[in-house]
Amino acid sequence: MKKEKISSGMCFLWLTVMMIVFGTVFGAPPEQPNIIVILADDLGYQDVSFNGCKDFSTPRIDQFAKEGVRFAHGYVTHSFCAPTRAGLMAGRYQQRFGFEVNPPYDLHNTHTGLPTSEVTIAKRLKKVGYRTGMVGKWHLGASHIHHPNNRGFDFFFGFLGGGHDYFNVDVSKPAHEGYLQPLMHNTQPATVKGYLTDQLTDEAIGFIDRNKERPFFLYVAYNAPHTPLQAPKETIDKLSHIQDDQRRVYAAMVVEMDECIGRITDTLKQYKLRERTLVFFLSDNGGPLNRDEPQKSFTSNDPLRGGKGDLYEGGIHVPFVACWPNTLPAGKVYDPPINSLDITRISAALAGADETGLEGVDLIPFLTGKQQGPPHDYLYFRRRNGVVWSLVSSDMTKLIKPIWSDKHTEYYHLADDVSEQNDLITKHPEEAAILKKVWDQWNQDNIPFSFSNYEPYHKQLEEFYKTMPKK
Repeated sequence: MKKEKISSGMCFLWLTVMMIVFGTVFGAPPEQPNIIVILADDLGYQDVSFNGCKDFSTPRIDQFAKEGVRFAHGYVTHSFCAPTRAGLMAGRYQQRFGFEVNPPYDLHNTHTGLPTSEVTIAKRLKKVGYRTGMVGKWHLGASHIHHPNNRGFDFFFGFLGGGHDYFNVDVSKPAHEGYLQPLMHNTQPATVKGYLTDQLTDEAIGFIDRNKERPFFLYVAYNAPHTPLQAPKETIDKLSHIQDDQRRVYAAMVVEMDECIGRITDTLKQYKLRERTLVFFLSDNGGPLNRDEPQKSFTSNDPLRGGKGDLYEGGIHVPFVACWPNTLPAGKVYDPPINSLDITRISAALAGADETGLEGVDLIPFLTGKQQGPPHDYLYFRRRNGVVWSLVSSDMTKLIKPIWSDKHTEYYHLADDVSEQNDLITKHPEEAAILKKVWDQWNQDNIPFSFSNYEPYHKQLEEFYKTMPKK
């Protein structure tokens, strides 16, 4: 009897060792978590309750911050839409592959978009057994070679351009940037049914439902609250206390998105997937400002300076949380600076996928306390080949060249001046010079942006058509 017990124990030990060995050889963790990335579009820094919004609330987004980690200094890699998304999907600074402007919506243009040489996080995860889905705004090229289904996503529902009308499809109007063009259900056209934010959420929930028995990666790229400012009338009416008309509609768009995010969370709970699912929430850049009359802006980036398009904090420092119950600490505020490339690296590391070439950091050991110190020495930012640039250090010092027309730089201590009001460049020129050398070294590995922004692109097309013979 004793021998049988010993034999059974040895057998169990042998099986355990073999499972560990084979798990190591094949690079797959014992249990791959689900990963959901929720990306808002043009959301102001202070337009969520956990960052101090006063005139409307975002309880379901706040729930992520209460149950997970809020990044006090969470950054994206660019100050407007498409380049941030390119970096997120590729896991590398987008300047490495010449993606620094918003590509035009052109179904025939195979050049303007995320280069096919870049391996997306969807493709990396798909190779290790994940089902991959995306809903919403792609904005990484509209041609067939750039289509999400050809870049690693098993499922796609959304649109290929930089925005869309929230209620309508109308192909009788000029295509231009595709705001009224048909949606796409994988490769087939689809129409808007109801309110687009709700419809995208329905499709996200459908993806979860179909793939709940296996690990999945879901990228929910809302176009809310990006213009056009449109929301259901009943939601707008509930916010009648907001006096400014534009602010009221914008708030309704955020409230609708917040409720939809809650529906996704409820679905995870329904299927008992919440503790097996890591969820990220962030914005692709800061809120756009009224440059002529900032006080009349319908977004709020307070207390940050600037907004969308700037490399001041208001353009790149965004609402950013990660939530994974029973794995990440609840209610934690993480102070060291991090950026959106870390999402890609974390996802690959957790899935056991190939991490080759990824420039982010796996933050999980830092967030759980297993690893100390700042995950990044520096975060880097660049627009239009370095005409405007900045970098932020781990000790929250920042050097920025903010203006296109001259060469002056500014130097800030963000730890006690997050609003960037006290330029210290004349007091600390040596410190600023060190940061400039660091940025120059990083910039050596970048290439010029490789295609035209959508506005001059359309103008060039118009000029070309004017030269055609008239019938």
